[in-house]
Amino acid sequence: MLIASGVAAILGVPSLAAATVKASATSQMKNVALHERSPLLSTAIQAGTDAVQGRRVLLIDDLWETGSTLRRVAEVLGQMGATEVRALAMTRTK
Repeated sequence: MLIASGVAAILGVPSLAAATVKASATSQMKNVALHERSPLLSTAIQAGTDAVQGRRVLLIDDLWETGSTLRRVAEVLGQMGATEVRALAMTRTK
């Protein structure tokens, strides 16, 4: 959230840190098999309190490994009415 807050401040746009919430704890995703990530994240990441209806949203994450988390967050934001969701990661692993 620190990276996103800083970028939002520079761009002069709101940071919507509470748009999604982690409703349940998960293991570090690097320790979870690829085929198990999507079902696990579908219950763990849920809609939060910040309104995104009609907004274009830029997700900012420090690490992109498989994209599972970013995909789930984008899915939730779309269900909440975001008109466009893009993602920016600082690092990608293989």
